[in-house]
Amino acid sequence: MKTRKGTKKPISSTLLSAGMLVGTYICMLVMVFAVFAPKRYDLRAGQVAPMTITAPRDVVDSYTTQQLVDEAIAAVPVSYTLDETVQPAVYAELSVFFDEMSWLLTPAEGETSAAVPPEDEWQVDWTADDREVVAAQDMETVAAIRGETLAFVDEMLTSRITEDGLPEVLVKLQRELAESEQYDEALTELVVRHVSAYLRPNMLVDVETTEANRQKAEDSVEPIMYLKGRNIVRSGEIITQAQIVMLENLGMLADTTTVDVLIYLGVALLLLMVFVMLLAYMLVFEKNMWRNTRTVGLLCVILLVTVGACALLLNINQFLMPVTIGVMLTALLIRPRFAFVVNAALAVIVGMLNSGASGSFSTSLIVVMMTTLVSGTLCVILLNGKTQRLMVLLSGILVSGSNMLTTLAVGLITDANPPSLLSWAMWTAASGLLAAVLCIGLQPALEWVFNLITSAKLMELSNPNHPLIRRMILEASGTYHHSIIVANLAEAAADAIGANGLLARVGAYYHDIGKLKRPLYFKENQIGDNPHDRTDPLVSAAILTAHPTDGVELAMKYRMPKEILDIIQQHHGDTPVMYFYGQSVQREGAENVDINDFRYPGPRPQTKEAAVVMMADTVEAAARTAANRTSDGMEKLIRKLIRDKIDDGQLNQSPMTLEDIENVTRAFVTVLSGVFHQRIEYPDLKIPTRKDKKAKADSGAAGEKGEKAHA
Repeated sequence: MKTRKGTKKPISSTLLSAGMLVGTYICMLVMVFAVFAPKRYDLRAGQVAPMTITAPRDVVDSYTTQQLVDEAIAAVPVSYTLDETVQPAVYAELSVFFDEMSWLLTPAEGETSAAVPPEDEWQVDWTADDREVVAAQDMETVAAIRGETLAFVDEMLTSRITEDGLPEVLVKLQRELAESEQYDEALTELVVRHVSAYLRPNMLVDVETTEANRQKAEDSVEPIMYLKGRNIVRSGEIITQAQIVMLENLGMLADTTTVDVLIYLGVALLLLMVFVMLLAYMLVFEKNMWRNTRTVGLLCVILLVTVGACALLLNINQFLMPVTIGVMLTALLIRPRFAFVVNAALAVIVGMLNSGASGSFSTSLIVVMMTTLVSGTLCVILLNGKTQRLMVLLSGILVSGSNMLTTLAVGLITDANPPSLLSWAMWTAASGLLAAVLCIGLQPALEWVFNLITSAKLMELSNPNHPLIRRMILEASGTYHHSIIVANLAEAAADAIGANGLLARVGAYYHDIGKLKRPLYFKENQIGDNPHDRTDPLVSAAILTAHPTDGVELAMKYRMPKEILDIIQQHHGDTPVMYFYGQSVQREGAENVDINDFRYPGPRPQTKEAAVVMMADTVEAAARTAANRTSDGMEKLIRKLIRDKIDDGQLNQSPMTLEDIENVTRAFVTVLSGVFHQRIEYPDLKIPTRKDKKAKADSGAAGEKGEKAHA
């Protein structure tokens, strides 16, 4: 059953940690989007601009550019291709027309009509009016107009006719026929009407070539660009339609629904990559951190607070973002090494905020990212292992200087304007001081909310005026003095193996607070009477083995950090109470007694600090009754006691190494040698009665007079 619970807990913790990171990503995305969202204006073409509007990013003047494109396309001539089949076809069709016109006349004398086809096979559908016009003519007139018309059409087709030029050709034909004065108006109209039915252009539009030429002309037009920072509208100017279109494309009009999806998509992807980087680092290098939902929750709060503060202070100045507050809090409350990764992540995020606010991916972006990377790294180095508030303030001052130097260096490289560069340097310096002040204010609040085991919290818990310690002093003084010695042993041993010595000391102070429930059942608090003499061994063992659980319940009422609770719960592991087990065996027989009934509930120590407190507790209790308290005797006793713990498997679940155990042993020997040091035996002499100072003075004066008299 324990195994199943042990497998379910990491899964639920993983899901909760993932959920918190996803929620943080969404909240942060909203904050960054809010910075990138353009300000909207209620404007229209022809209105006098009430303010100057600057382009937040590069934008094309699409309205003016399209006008230039239309002009370039209109200037491109249409390309044609010659259809050589048109001229002979038109000539043949017109020849048949004139033949039929001749056939409508009465044949001349001597001619036969054998060559004339039946009318139902004719090309032209001659109307009655047409027949009447033709009947009024003679053969010479028909032949003349035939020759002139065919010559004209042949000439026009040879010089090539386009579709657009066809009406003009017909008008010219009618004019020439009319000017000859040889043909009446009806005949001219009849011929022109039928010529228009057969005549067609032999120069056809080459659509493919024409479109290609138009595309080249369109491509040759350079788009009119408004770069970031350029004024689109100036205050007092009349707003043009081109400016309205640009503002609409930028999503800066109140009634527009235009959204630059690509920018928001890029921001979302970049922010996602930052979170993936943090997640990958935790999964690979900080697995315990990933499984600790409290730590992940704290990280999410630190990220949101940092980015939120930076987003708000952007309204004052884009260089006032106190980004190092996130690095400081991470180094102080989570882990200095992890703060390096958080620093890199925040550098990218604040870089996006800066570019979104200024609309410029240039010098200012480089300044913000470089100052973040440099000052954040400096913060981690300065705060590594140091938690004093004064050290946080000192790091803020040093970060301010670092920000100024970094800003000046970047400005010199990018050839920034000197007055602007000095202003940037001052604002970045102010951001460092502001970050330190905010960190000092937020650190205690986060420590309390997440019940963190920081050095400041441990120092607070080690105060003798803490209610639980005061209770131990008054209600279980023997346990209190025992805890003091255990604390000295545990701190020395923890420091010797690179563990948290202060945590081990404070954990030792509280490891036996469960004894406050029944203090007189524990030997160090007894004066003469021992209630175990009147108690069944199994019950006595149950009372003793319950004190870790009782201690956890009591500590939880005082909102002790989890690390302290773990030490209280684990400082005995599942060690058996051998004294009462032996008594029970003597009474019941070994075959009737289960050793598991006499074991502490556990679990065994999971951390170095808990393991050190376990060993210190065992060693201190045994050392009090040791017969041989010499240095060698103490060392042999300590090694035996620790070996017994190892043989019983009590240290199997802790990260202790053989080297750590050896260093712990040496530390214990050093401390106990000081506690149980050799003392000299004082002689049994009676202290003489103290003489009064005045009597001593009178005696001295009388003696002096006697000496003078003798002389």
